[in-house]
Amino acid sequence: MDVTQLEYFKIIAETGSLTKAAEALHISQPAMSAMLKKFEEELNVELFDRSPNRIHLNQTGEIALVHVNNILQNIDRMKADLLSAAQQNLTLRIAFCDPSIRWFCVPRFTIAHPEITVQDDPYEGTETVKLLTERVYDIVITPENVCGKGISSQQFLPDQVFLSVPKDSKLANLESISIKDIPAQPLLHPQIGGYFLSQIEKLIIENNLPLTLVRNEFNTTQYLIRTTRFLATASTWSKDARNDGTHRTLIPMNDPELNIIYYISYLKTGKEKVKKFLAWAKNQVF
Repeated sequence: MDVTQLEYFKIIAETGSLTKAAEALHISQPAMSAMLKKFEEELNVELFDRSPNRIHLNQTGEIALVHVNNILQNIDRMKADLLSAAQQNLTLRIAFCDPSIRWFCVPRFTIAHPEITVQDDPYEGTETVKLLTERVYDIVITPENVCGKGISSQQFLPDQVFLSVPKDSKLANLESISIKDIPAQPLLHPQIGGYFLSQIEKLIIENNLPLTLVRNEFNTTQYLIRTTRFLATASTWSKDARNDGTHRTLIPMNDPELNIIYYISYLKTGKEKVKKFLAWAKNQVF
């Protein structure tokens, strides 16, 4: 017994005619009759009372039709559920600890894999394991290796903060600089949140540094960078989204807190779903 037999039986029952059923299904009447005979033999019952020009469901056939309808409905629900699951598998939910790596990953990965939809969110916190085990996200990009039962974590890309200074600044010739050595003045940073901003704020407060962190929305910060001599910060992967102008140079900052390696963390049981992102990430060379 197969699904085709069930579907054919349902059409015969609804039309009350082998001829009409055959026409509806675009098969010959002898083929339809043969199928029905085989179906009844497999069930070991007769399902129809037959007359010269019409057939009618008998009591046994009525019972069979109820079961057949339930089976076909369950098959339809199964197909819908499987399609929904397949579509979910084509969506990756990724949390990023900093906007810079988010800006780097999302457009490049979606170009490489247009068949996958990326739902990306910023994330700051220490609940990576919980977010993964509760399947809030498929992947979390963090500034450190994540340890947890059932969690895999692998190195991704390095990142660091740069100090953006005018080319005629006394700082411009330095090979690197610590935030602790920056003279007292305003320090521009876009109000975009993320790991690096939190680390800069932490260093300024903990070391009582004479720096005033000036935070504005991204476009305002960009305007101030291009039109003033204020110092600003950028990171390796945010530079593509920045336009500091030709009158500035970027100096690497050597504070350990501002030099990191990103890690990709995911559930071991979810590796199949994230394998394309992992393969793409492996090919990104710094």
